Amino acid sequence: MKKSTLLKITAIASLVIIAVLGSVYGYISVRDYIKVKRDAEALDTARQFLKDNRPGKAFELLKVRDQGITGNQQQWLHLELDVLEHIGNADRLRYLYDRNPGIFSGHEAASIMVARSMLATRDFEEFTTLRSSWQQIKSRPESWFALDIDALIVQGEVEKAIEKLQDSSLEGEADAVRLTRLALLTSNLQEAWGYLERAFRIAPKNPDVRSFRAQILERMGKRDMARVEYVAAHLTDTSNPLYRDQLAEFYRRYDRLDLAVQTWAQDLDDRSADFIWLKALFWSKVATPTSLDSATPSDLYGALAPLVMYLQDLPQEAFWDEGVVKKYALNTRGFLEQRQEIYWLRILQAIKDDREQQAYELLLSHPFKRSSWNPDIEQALEQVLAYRLEQPQPVDAQGFFSRKGPASGKHQLFGQLDRLTTAQVPEPALRNLLQSKAIFPAIFMAGGWREAALQLRAHENLSDTFPDWFAYGIAQSIRFNRGAEQALHFIEKQKQTSHVRLLKGELLLASGKLEAGMEQLELLSGSDSAIGFRAAWLLTLAYLDMNEVAKARGTLAKQPQLGKSITGQEIKARIALAEGRPDDADSIYTSLKTTSPEAMAWLAKKAYRAKEWETAREMTMALQKQYPDRMQLRANLNAIDEAELEDTARTEGTE
Repeated sequence: MKKSTLLKITAIASLVIIAVLGSVYGYISVRDYIKVKRDAEALDTARQFLKDNRPGKAFELLKVRDQGITGNQQQWLHLELDVLEHIGNADRLRYLYDRNPGIFSGHEAASIMVARSMLATRDFEEFTTLRSSWQQIKSRPESWFALDIDALIVQGEVEKAIEKLQDSSLEGEADAVRLTRLALLTSNLQEAWGYLERAFRIAPKNPDVRSFRAQILERMGKRDMARVEYVAAHLTDTSNPLYRDQLAEFYRRYDRLDLAVQTWAQDLDDRSADFIWLKALFWSKVATPTSLDSATPSDLYGALAPLVMYLQDLPQEAFWDEGVVKKYALNTRGFLEQRQEIYWLRILQAIKDDREQQAYELLLSHPFKRSSWNPDIEQALEQVLAYRLEQPQPVDAQGFFSRKGPASGKHQLFGQLDRLTTAQVPEPALRNLLQSKAIFPAIFMAGGWREAALQLRAHENLSDTFPDWFAYGIAQSIRFNRGAEQALHFIEKQKQTSHVRLLKGELLLASGKLEAGMEQLELLSGSDSAIGFRAAWLLTLAYLDMNEVAKARGTLAKQPQLGKSITGQEIKARIALAEGRPDDADSIYTSLKTTSPEAMAWLAKKAYRAKEWETAREMTMALQKQYPDRMQLRANLNAIDEAELEDTARTEGTE
């Protein structure tokens, strides 16, 4: 080959190589440019999510971004601190601090969370180092002051903490933090309440102050007033899941599971904490079903997110499913030690699958004895399973101390089972129930876990040999969870006891079948019993709604117990009003003004219209004393004050 030809070939080959390499490097350069551009766009999007109070969405972008792009690394890191602070992920913040403490400069809220984490793990040396770095530069003096006090408490120096609290004072609303700490450390409830009253005057909109007031009032036994404060704390900061959870847990403690579920489930979205999602799903499954939008993994953040997705994916009829557990790779042992939801769901599934020995063993190994969500249900299950498995009744000190004391609202089944453990022979109806699997839905129904009871039911028709209260209770559970029509369908198949017939009459009225319902109640209304009393009361109200005043009066006359009661007197006043006899109604209501809320309300309204301000105020305040959580009554008092001022000004202007 000629030399000139070889040179030409070499030159052409070189050009080809250069062109190829150029296109490759050009491709890489364009690809990198696109990646960097997308990273910057993702950063802007994440910042906007945080600005819109959607930290969960921002956190999802943080998790999926390409860590290999280093150009915006510091900006992403600072954003992550802000996001973690918003979602309350102290564990991740602590992890980042341990690796790069310098990055926390300028992130005071995140630093406070890390400091709290250090106190929780008793890392006092690290706490002191972090605390000193914020000694001179701080915009939240009350938060650091509270940390200093808590550090003394954690280290056992309670007296020193109290002394520091008493000797210090903070400016303005910040002093509420000091006063609430004093209240918490004071054993005397009246003294503690005094501190909280001072804190309330300083910072009436501080949710912590309202929350602590609620806790003290609850300990004092002032339940209705405590509810007002729990509600106020939640409404003051609806984005804080802790105040929402406190209110819901308050309802749960007093067996208002419908309100608890409603509180947990309200406005669930990608900003909601994982434990709020979990509780809403669990209690909807065992107590009161509620409509929940489906969460996606990107909606959730926190360690409980897999458990939330697991519960959401469970079939409606299942409480626990090992196949779904494997799908989400749940750490069952870890969750079992931390979450009561898992404990109860596994017991329910074992009972549903007739694995009674396994259910019994789970009960005996319960790690939450002192804080059981329902000691009555738990104790009853132990008693029944021991009876059915012919095991000795377990004696458990922790369970004993957590058990609820006698209460008028407690279901009779629990008392009957307690007597059973003292070697008393059960009566035939209870014995028949104990020997049947129907005892398990009976226990959950008695404890107020209506949905669990309905899911455990094996048959639509209950045996006539069971206690009469069982069919009535299941029918009520169906009524509240499925509606009156389904409850009627169920009740038609049961033994027609007087209780069942009374409920049937109520359900017919609730379903709009007035004639059939009133006919049913008419048959019971003359009975000299509690059933006759309620039947007559329902019947008179139905007649009044239909403007059948004479029939209402006749029904009342046939039921002597109702006629003599406060309820009966109220009905007489309504009849008088319906017949155009307001003076007679006024006379009846006046005689009831210290005992009947209906009378108080009527007299207050009458006085307001007559401009008798003192009487209107007196009656409204009497109502408020009975119902301290009714916000409308506070509004009514304000309206009375304003109307009186206007009336006085008008009167003075005409003189």
